[in-house]
Amino acid sequence: MAGQSKRELKRQHIVASAQAVAAREGSGAATLRAIAAEAGMAPNAVLYYFGSLADIAAAAVQSSSDRLLQQLNEAVASHSTPTAKLAAAIRSGTMAGLNDDISRILYEYWPDALRDDEMRRIQAELTREQQSIYQDIIAMGVASGDFRAAMEPADIARILVAQEDGLVMDVLAGVASSRYVLELNARLAAVLLDADPAQLV
Repeated sequence: MAGQSKRELKRQHIVASAQAVAAREGSGAATLRAIAAEAGMAPNAVLYYFGSLADIAAAAVQSSSDRLLQQLNEAVASHSTPTAKLAAAIRSGTMAGLNDDISRILYEYWPDALRDDEMRRIQAELTREQQSIYQDIIAMGVASGDFRAAMEPADIARILVAQEDGLVMDVLAGVASSRYVLELNARLAAVLLDADPAQLV
């Protein structure tokens, strides 16, 4: 935290408080009063650092999105072959956000993208970045001969991200296990890329 101003540290504390309330009680419960109480501050003091509750919510979602992408990039970068990178991306995309409430926070606020331009921008950027990571891995695998793509790499990447989005929601809702979702995503990728699903789990 060296070099960060006291104001920035306070903003981060408020964002973390908003994330904690949303993860524990739902985004609807993450009111200004609830966030301020979680942060140990008065509501008007919170508004000194953020102009509105909507600004706090957007910052909470942006922070969660950034963290999810960081985990995904780190997971992929730790491997060298296209198959190992793809397996890491599938594992991270399916399970990483479940470990520290990142996915829960993103899903809590996801419907806001239907009405709020900033939330829509954050969600769209997250999707583009996830898709880009998958697309680069797939293109690398096609070039090396590890994969034989059933369609354009960009389309496969988009399908895999959409599959993750839908199935991780099932995990959060308690209607599917993370292991089942991981294996299902691996099987889908294997079919689309003519790969061995056992190597993608």
